[in-house]
Amino acid sequence: MVDITAEALAQMVADAVAAATAKKKTAKSGGNKKPTREPLTEEQKAANRKKTDILTMANFTAKGYKDVQPRVNVMTYNKWIENGRMVRKGEKSVKCGSFPLFHIDQTDPLPATKH
Repeated sequence: MVDITAEALAQMVADAVAAATAKKKTAKSGGNKKPTREPLTEEQKAANRKKTDILTMANFTAKGYKDVQPRVNVMTYNKWIENGRMVRKGEKSVKCGSFPLFHIDQTDPLPATKH
C-alpha cells in the first residue's frame, strides 16, 4: 500500500493538468497544420492555362461547336456578363477542368438599360 499526502496528491494533479494544457496548446498552435503551398511560377501558370485551353477546345469541338477560342469566344458565365453578353436561359455549360464554360453561340447581347 502506498501512502500519499494531500499535498503530494495536489502536486501530482497540478502537474498532470499542466502537461495536458501544454499539449493542447501545441496542437492548437499548428502542430497538425498542412504545409502551405508554394505560389506558382509564371511558367507553371502558363502551362496550366495551356492544358485548360487544350481541354476546352477538345470538349467544345466534341459537342459540335465550331471556331472554339478559349478566353475569346468561350468563357464563364460571369465573364460573359462582364463582356456585355448573357447566357441564354436553359443553356448548359461545358465543364472544362473545374470551369463551367459557355460558347458565344450560347449567349445574346445584354439588353440596353432604360434610364
